[in-house]
Amino acid sequence: MLDLNNSMLPPIHSHDVKKVAVSEEPDFVELERYFPSHHMKLFVGSWNMQSLKDVPNLVEEFLMPPETETLQDIYVLGTQECSPHKRDWEVSVQATLGPTHVLVRSECLGDIHLMVLVRREMIWYMREIQSTTVACGPGGVMRNKGAVGIILTFFGTSLLFITSHLAAQTSKLKERNMDYLRIAQYMNFTKSIQHGNIESLDITDKVDCTFWFGDLNYRVTAERDVVEDLIQQDMLEVLLNNDQLKTQMETSQAFTGFSEGHIQFPPTFKFDPGTENYDTSPKQRVPSWTDRILYKSQQDAITPLSYSHVPELMVSDHRPVYGVFQVKLKPMLLSSTIHATGWFDKRAYARGMKRRRLVTEKPKDPSDPKPFKPQKSIVKKAAKVVNKPMKRVNESMKGGNSAPSNKKSFVCGIM
Repeated sequence: MLDLNNSMLPPIHSHDVKKVAVSEEPDFVELERYFPSHHMKLFVGSWNMQSLKDVPNLVEEFLMPPETETLQDIYVLGTQECSPHKRDWEVSVQATLGPTHVLVRSECLGDIHLMVLVRREMIWYMREIQSTTVACGPGGVMRNKGAVGIILTFFGTSLLFITSHLAAQTSKLKERNMDYLRIAQYMNFTKSIQHGNIESLDITDKVDCTFWFGDLNYRVTAERDVVEDLIQQDMLEVLLNNDQLKTQMETSQAFTGFSEGHIQFPPTFKFDPGTENYDTSPKQRVPSWTDRILYKSQQDAITPLSYSHVPELMVSDHRPVYGVFQVKLKPMLLSSTIHATGWFDKRAYARGMKRRRLVTEKPKDPSDPKPFKPQKSIVKKAAKVVNKPMKRVNESMKGGNSAPSNKKSFVCGIM
């Protein structure tokens, strides 16, 4: 029997294809091919960049923390006071993760930015990707505070990612809670969501899994000198007892139904940029955990694996925070693959790979001979000729002297 299958991909036997029928029953085959345990890993990161102008070329210390030996299946990055060069930030993240991951969606509201990257082979199992924003600034129209949301379905599990920048200042506790309620109730997507409690006014009740993260701006209510002493003594649990967000969650005043990983890192705000010193300005702000990552799921589908900060990135007055999670996946319907877009941002991918190559290339030895410089490409020469009007091209080839026609003629150029 003729067998020319030399591919490393698993073979597809013709007799198996004949048996396949598109049905409305859950399909476990595709899910178990990639995730035999029905669990995938997801990275969530948040960083208030303080409008950083010079974006790092690579952010390995952020996306590849020491406790993780392998890349995760999905990366979700939310930034507040994002760099004005948002596209450059996306390229930097793409360059850091390399060719195995691709950008499938990004969205922004003013200087609040959110992006999702997935393993390249997984784009065919993602569908219904949508994004939206909710402004919480004065009058509900100013975009300095608010949230950005991205929702998608991965296999049969709906995932909602929300990054937000809530009202600032210690005294604005009530305003922060109101921001949370506004975002949860006014975050709407174009396509209806058919998961969870679809009758609820809270968007986070309508999906299987929600990750809400960002500069939530909840503060530690204590005196500055007391807080610094407790940080130096590594008595973080005492500080957390005075954390506004923890109190509001325990009393169901905000983020009802959400959970948070165990905090074992010092407050992430406010630093003098470029130093390890907390705010030495006249305001002397109290160190606080303003940057948080919360999660909520139906049927306990999310398990936190790690939760920490990135002390090496000191260019902002905030330290980035990240969490790695294990998410239980549901199988998808075989017929639902028709809704998978298979789309990713190819321009960000190309620019990211170019930057990665330039950053990671070893500097050339000065003693090496200079590379050969070829003459001007014959393709470019041909393109100049091809892009001329057709009549002029014919005349140049024949050596004719007749006047060129005023009519425009089009020929295929070389791209």
